[in-house]
Amino acid sequence: MSTIAPATQARIEALLRQHHVVLFMKGTRQQPMCGFSAAASNVLNELLPDYHTVNVLEDMELREGIKQFGNWPTIPQLYIGGELVGGADIIRQMYASGELQQALGLPPPDRTPPAITVTDKAVEAIRAGMAESPGMALHLEIGPDHKAGFQLAPAGADDIVSVANGLEIHLDPASAQRARGIIIDWVETVQGAGLSLSYPGSAGA
Repeated sequence: MSTIAPATQARIEALLRQHHVVLFMKGTRQQPMCGFSAAASNVLNELLPDYHTVNVLEDMELREGIKQFGNWPTIPQLYIGGELVGGADIIRQMYASGELQQALGLPPPDRTPPAITVTDKAVEAIRAGMAESPGMALHLEIGPDHKAGFQLAPAGADDIVSVANGLEIHLDPASAQRARGIIIDWVETVQGAGLSLSYPGSAGA
């Protein structure tokens, strides 16, 4: 294993001294260049108005050096107070459990399951899809722009679970807040059939 160059180590240490929260990522907070970096920055965007990012794609020495510095082989990497927290999966898990909020000195997330309405048609369509993936849970993720995505994935120990029309819907803390009062329906249009979400006070989303 190659050792980190002293000059690169000094640069990393200086960054960690200057900034309490540092995310080494591919791309920028505004334009992540890989899915894992996007997932990590999306979580931090939920919690912090400002944090420092380092685009490793612009600096090959830092890109390789940070892997050796923390003995962590992949990017992104989150540091808080000079300590390595981990990559995208760990960041998401800690966010869901409230450990990340605690590490950042923030209040724990509201874990109250949101009230969600799911129509009979939507339940029928979702159950048909889930029948092909036994043992999987239905996850709903709603971004800051209120774009929503469903996926079937294993249930997480820290998921917030809302039960609507006999259907369990698993959410992360931010999605749970945005899901309050939503209506999930199954609609058929000229473009095709699919799930539709409408938010309280809106004509549809």
